[in-house]
Amino acid sequence: MKHSQIMPNVGTATVPPAIDGCRSTQTYSRRERDGNYWGVIVVLSDRWRVIIDEQGDQFIVQKHYAESLHGDVWRGQSYLTTKDSLIKACVRLGCLSGSNQWLLLDALPSTVREYAAQIGLPR
Repeated sequence: MKHSQIMPNVGTATVPPAIDGCRSTQTYSRRERDGNYWGVIVVLSDRWRVIIDEQGDQFIVQKHYAESLHGDVWRGQSYLTTKDSLIKACVRLGCLSGSNQWLLLDALPSTVREYAAQIGLPR
């Protein structure tokens, strides 16, 4: 899932219509801890994912926690600005279980700023 539209000053953003004309009714959260956060780049497993922060300054490797008090939440484990450091962090954290995940990360631009520009985050 890639983010394709930013709606400033709102708590949620709705995905724009797909190319085939179908409209998604999915609403995305602006809170990084939520399962439906708008900036998810790659879901590595049920417990690991990579997101971009709200400002487009960092890749964040997150781990999923099932907490009884707050429900399910995603918490940042590593904060990075380059693809190389992101891949190294994922290896160190043990969240790359297959070559497919490595290929997905390797397909990202070299820096988070380049990725932010690619998805149209305002600077």
